[in-house]
Amino acid sequence: MVKSSRLSTMELTRAMLRTMHAGLERVTTAHVAQTADRSLGQLEWSRRYLPHYFRKPPSDLHRWLAGELHNARKQRGRKINVIGPRGGAKSTVGNTAYVLRCAVEGTEPYILILGRTEGMAAQQLGHVKRELEENSELARDYPEACGRGAIWSEANIRLRNGVQIQAFGAGQSIRGARNAADRPTLVIGDDIQENDAITSKLTRDRDWLWFTGSVLKIGTSDTNFVNLCNALHREAIGSRLLNMPGWQSQVFASIIDWPVNMALWEQWSDLLHNHDDQQAEATARAFYERHAAVMEAGARVLWPEWEDLYALMFMRETEGRSTFERDKQGRVASVESNEWPDSYFDDHIWFDAWPERLRVRVLVLDPSKGKDARRGDYSAYVDLGIGQDGLIYVDADLDRRPPSQMVADGLAIYTRTKPDAFGVEANAWQDLLCGEFGRQFADVGLPDPEPYAINNNTPKIVRIRRLGPLLAQRRIRFLRGSPGALLTISQMRDFPDQHAHDDGPDALEMAYRLACQLLAGDGEPAEDDREVVTA
Repeated sequence: MVKSSRLSTMELTRAMLRTMHAGLERVTTAHVAQTADRSLGQLEWSRRYLPHYFRKPPSDLHRWLAGELHNARKQRGRKINVIGPRGGAKSTVGNTAYVLRCAVEGTEPYILILGRTEGMAAQQLGHVKRELEENSELARDYPEACGRGAIWSEANIRLRNGVQIQAFGAGQSIRGARNAADRPTLVIGDDIQENDAITSKLTRDRDWLWFTGSVLKIGTSDTNFVNLCNALHREAIGSRLLNMPGWQSQVFASIIDWPVNMALWEQWSDLLHNHDDQQAEATARAFYERHAAVMEAGARVLWPEWEDLYALMFMRETEGRSTFERDKQGRVASVESNEWPDSYFDDHIWFDAWPERLRVRVLVLDPSKGKDARRGDYSAYVDLGIGQDGLIYVDADLDRRPPSQMVADGLAIYTRTKPDAFGVEANAWQDLLCGEFGRQFADVGLPDPEPYAINNNTPKIVRIRRLGPLLAQRRIRFLRGSPGALLTISQMRDFPDQHAHDDGPDALEMAYRLACQLLAGDGEPAEDDREVVTA
């Protein structure tokens, strides 16, 4: 029998549907071409499709970030880092709106959203999913992308146009992440560090290792990276990226210019904190309203439509000034767990050249080889002089080195500085260094240095705290540009973090103790409660 060449009813129906679908596809494509304007700037696009997020005029932060993100759509391999105020809508502009646009327009085939935890990253992804499912304007202009896609879970979605977006928490394994043949093309880090990074060096180091070792290696040379954060610590990820080559970084503060008349604000603060006044808040507000013109003079804030000057100053008083500096000003303020405030380490801390005349100059070595030393500790040389002006001038050399190198470096420093005295922690000298120093000094024709033996019987934390009054009085100066001085200051800022190194501050305290003893004359130390330094 010859098979019939006529199509069945079902086959005819399928053919008609295919024809209709192709026609609809052509109409949809034409419609998109007319309405989805890809030339729109990022803020203009966001206001068109997300007006419920963008009700207020943008701030300088929003304009700068949107401009950088728009340029990143045309120039690959961009790295953008923003430190901005908490509550300043960084995430709205740089995460929700930007990810959504890149996804529906298909400019980023594979997007990663990183958060402090997977749950927080998934929450950000949830904002994108909601718009894809519910935003009618978006669905009208991007029908090929909107609606539920093939994958639609809490932390992983694949849009109808094939774009994939995944959410990860800080520290999670992200190596090998792919969308078919695509490695991540856009990585958004949004407040990826926990608040314990403020006080824990261990946490900061762990986060940095993950960020540099995993995150920055996840893509290709064309991958765009965006980091959105507020200030946590000078060694937090965002702060480190400020000085990292290849990153375009910007810091934004809620109060750009402070009021000229801060004295009136201090009076206002006294009224606000008057616990004897049950209406203290109203009293302070009334004071402000009487003097508003003078109190506002000279002030400029980042986003007045969202937070005016009074709201910010009130926040500064009620949440704490250190917290305000960190969360709203983008500045790493002192934290309660650290011994000394950042103001102790302002520009006054530096000097450029040693004074010609010093009352005394000493060199001290903390070899960090004693019974309380930890693996990975530095050996620290501190070169300290007390000037005729009473200031204490300091340079330092910190490194991880074996005893032979420690002695060689010490010989070089000793020869260059010609100190009045050389001091070493007593036990380490007898056990490790005495013979080696004698040999190397003899090799260059110098007599044995016969160092002062510094006996440390008081706990280290107590000894280092003796530096506090000197810092408060602004008597200590460090040699500008010295890597060892910079590292010593960094360790002093972290003190007394149990996970941070303190070799530099420890050697500094010993050097100051030895210098004071020399000035007091051989015999008794300068203060009765201090350990004896013996020749």
